[in-house]
Amino acid sequence: MTELRTPEEAAACLVAAAEHSEAVEAVVELREATWLVHFETGGECVVEWAQHPLRLVLTTALGEPAPEARAKVHSAALTFNLLWGELGSMRLAKDDEDDNLLLINDVFPEDESNRHIVLANEMLRLEGLRLLWSMYIESAVAADGEAPKVPSAMLTRA
Repeated sequence: MTELRTPEEAAACLVAAAEHSEAVEAVVELREATWLVHFETGGECVVEWAQHPLRLVLTTALGEPAPEARAKVHSAALTFNLLWGELGSMRLAKDDEDDNLLLINDVFPEDESNRHIVLANEMLRLEGLRLLWSMYIESAVAADGEAPKVPSAMLTRA
């Protein structure tokens, strides 16, 4: 078991993951141990190296639900969070600074031979779920006032 023990090892893993995935357009270092990943879809995620426990934390913004749909969207988010055990360590949270929902995933790429592939797959999974949740949040207020059903793809681990 080889963990990412330093920000430099995390950066090397992230660069290798970006090279492995055609969907990643760019990786920009924001500060030590924190990077911004740009996807070809236009999405972005922040990747942070964390120490306790050693892991990479991936975070992406999903959008802000309309005030009239906020309760229904937050209810769907709580349902998503109840599936923590089935979804790995992926979860939704509300940004402290505004009402944006955030999708967060802890990644523990330990096997040195393929950890960049694990990271690339988790980044793509995060981006796919970002797209689904963003569409859900945008369409949360239907003509009849009912929020749409949560797509089952958002509730299963790929």
